[in-house]
Amino acid sequence: MSETIEMEFSFDAPPEKVWRAVSIAQYRERWLPGADLAQDEPVAVEEGSAVSYHMRDSLPPHEESVVTFQIAADGAGGTRLEIIQRLVAEVPAAANANGETMMLAA
Repeated sequence: MSETIEMEFSFDAPPEKVWRAVSIAQYRERWLPGADLAQDEPVAVEEGSAVSYHMRDSLPPHEESVVTFQIAADGAGGTRLEIIQRLVAEVPAAANANGETMMLAA
């Protein structure tokens, strides 16, 4: 299974309008509900050009990913939107994570 998905779309709308759709919660909610996000606020923002959100799948195994929306003018008055979604690597618990101690009988 690939750990990255990349998609590209073109819109007949100026970059500012597409930016609002991906960066302002009340507009984003229409196509990317907050329930699909691990946290409602962006994890990274490059004002006007890129915004990233932390997502969590609602179905098992509840994998987590970061989805980034990159916006650029297409030179003809429209917008190119690139969506990149990368799985977040699971970090194993440390060996000394103070978990439950297991005693073995001799």
